[in-house]
Amino acid sequence: MKITIVKQLNGSFKVAYDSDYEKAKKLKVNTEYQCEVKRPRNYEFHKKYFALINMVFENQEKYINIDHLRKDLTIASGFYTKRFDINDNEILEPDSISFGSMKQDVFDDLYSKTLDAIVTYFHFEKQDIIDNVEQYF
Repeated sequence: MKITIVKQLNGSFKVAYDSDYEKAKKLKVNTEYQCEVKRPRNYEFHKKYFALINMVFENQEKYINIDHLRKDLTIASGFYTKRFDINDNEILEPDSISFGSMKQDVFDDLYSKTLDAIVTYFHFEKQDIIDNVEQYF
């Protein structure tokens, strides 16, 4: 059973959502439970990342495929795996940004480094990028 909790200022934990509250009601009182604490990916921040990629795509002329742009920005940001093809040519494959394969703190770092890569390769002003993306959130 997975339940999302929020730590309170007094150190206690509170169930985050009504659906989780219903699950938590099924737990027996005065019974020990063991849990693994994980920080879930922030879906809103995930959407913000794609708003960033869309904004760049709409304001450039080099790429005709947005997925190619996203992959190249991921690689330029340092999030890739290096491999070799059958002819021994080096190939860089972008890391997956799926919820299951990238933790939130790593995704935060990817977002920051993607901003830097956009400034470097597309010569946009960083604050302009931030301001434009913030319009969507």
